[in-house]
Amino acid sequence: MTPETDRAALGAYNDAALEDHILRSSLSACLALGEQARRLQEWRLHRAEQDARMRECLLKNQEAVKLGAQLEEELRQMSLKLEAAEKGKADAEAAARRAAKEA
Repeated sequence: MTPETDRAALGAYNDAALEDHILRSSLSACLALGEQARRLQEWRLHRAEQDARMRECLLKNQEAVKLGAQLEEELRQMSLKLEAAEKGKADAEAAARRAAKEA
């Protein structure tokens, strides 16, 4: 081999080595980006599941608040009825005492 062919062969080898390095680096970067994309997709799915659970909890909480308000109103109505019944009982007892005194 002549020095020119040696230089040409060495140049071609260096070009191929550089191209191989570039391709390997590009492949590695693509694989890393693919892994990041997969992790991001997993995170988005996890976040969507969390959001769905949160919405479900909020709906249940709203239902519980409505039910609590209904129960509070029922309790208020029952208290009013109880007060009226106690007043009626007291009035009846007073009337019975007056009747007993008059008799």
